[in-house]
Amino acid sequence: MLIRRHIWLLVALGGLLSGCATGTHSYLDDAELQSFQISSASCQRWFERLDGVTGKFGARDFGASTVKGYPFLRVNRFLSSFSREVQGSRKLYTDWVASMTKIDKESRRIEINNLNETGIFSLGGDRAQVQKITSLCSDYLKKDLLTYSNNETADLFDRTVVSDDYSWMKRALGFYSLLQIPFSQGIEDWHEEARATFERYTRGDVDGLAKRRYVPGVEGRLTSLEVSRLLRNRDSLGQLQLQSDDFSAIFKAFAPVFTIENSGAFDQIGAVGFTNGQQVRVDVTRPTVYTHMAYTRFEGKTLPQLVYIAWFPARPKDGFVDLLGGRLDGIIWRVTLDDDGLPLLFDSIHPCGCYHMFFPTDRLTSIAAPNRYTEWAFSPKRLTEMPEFVRPNITVQSKTHYLANVEFGIEGTIADIQQYSLKPYNQMRSIATPQGFRNLFGLNGIVKGSERGERFLLWPSGIRSPGAMRQWGRHATAFVGRRHFDDADLLDNYYWRR
Repeated sequence: MLIRRHIWLLVALGGLLSGCATGTHSYLDDAELQSFQISSASCQRWFERLDGVTGKFGARDFGASTVKGYPFLRVNRFLSSFSREVQGSRKLYTDWVASMTKIDKESRRIEINNLNETGIFSLGGDRAQVQKITSLCSDYLKKDLLTYSNNETADLFDRTVVSDDYSWMKRALGFYSLLQIPFSQGIEDWHEEARATFERYTRGDVDGLAKRRYVPGVEGRLTSLEVSRLLRNRDSLGQLQLQSDDFSAIFKAFAPVFTIENSGAFDQIGAVGFTNGQQVRVDVTRPTVYTHMAYTRFEGKTLPQLVYIAWFPARPKDGFVDLLGGRLDGIIWRVTLDDDGLPLLFDSIHPCGCYHMFFPTDRLTSIAAPNRYTEWAFSPKRLTEMPEFVRPNITVQSKTHYLANVEFGIEGTIADIQQYSLKPYNQMRSIATPQGFRNLFGLNGIVKGSERGERFLLWPSGIRSPGAMRQWGRHATAFVGRRHFDDADLLDNYYWRR
């Protein structure tokens, strides 16, 4: 059976890898596969075929952006920001290419895992063989790229660009230039309402709704000194070089508490998955918060960002014409760490990219907005430096899931307390279903079924399906102007260090 599978692999590849093997065997066993010699041409053809099958069977992952002409590389906004700097440093260039290769490997591993059996069969082998050949080709092409001269890689620096998530055509057709003023007024009205809500909740002047508190089920937290020591282990780009246990320990140290007004199952957080009918569901019997490590740049330095995502089953509709309600809702909470292991800034959005709020610490001074019609950093509250072993407590309103307050420490007694588990973000990109594995984030990184009615009114902003839940790297956060949650220069645009 093993031999039959390997023979089928060679037949289906149609000579793709012919002339690349070190021997003349008609099949490959595991040992031969490990020593298999691959050429640039055969690997380019392999990736073309893989991309075609991945797209045909709907398994493509839309998080990071592909690099045209370099099928073994994917780039995010952080790495894209280095595209000019790396040209003058061999070490920077090597780490830059290695990082883009790593992202593509991760994405392809997820895509291959999510391919159905028909897709795998069309590639000519079993899933493990497809994964191995893909990994071998990736390593080979990366090594090849690192030996090129500057002239041969000149086009690479121009191609490592992440397109923004705004459509200029939609803006033109929707008379965006005329709608900026009403858009700005609507944003300003929300800012005023949110400030009033934070002030009211800070005073304790709130309705007596039942609350459920979710706390991280972790013990033995790291001190800020221990965190700062871990933050010293970096590559030349400033990305952390740690073991998975160390990453986990850092996430546990800064995991927030969620105090949520609870008036129904739609206000409870849980693990995301799919029903037998392939609809998105949230299992509220398993409280879960997903974690993702990201990076930003501030005043010439790379700073790590801890991203926490909590999901609700829905934002229930308040009447038939509610344009904001729909299936699936959530909160993304982000902690930007300073070099000393303490938070520099907190900020938050919903997974639609909406409701971006900044919570700067006293280490930062805000830069004033250039004019009233520019969507600027909205900060309903400034936080003092986070005390040791005290977690931020995020108060969330019922149904809308708007943030209503953020404070350090927990005030008041709540009988309903549950522990949540921390799970890696990548688990959402490959979820087991009776029909095989499936990515939560579908076409263009948008969760199918999470669309909102507001998209019919806000499309002139240029954002694809405003209000829908979306994947990391696809969060446009401004209706006026252009801004993304993962912009590498986000902090530099809005803050100075005190």
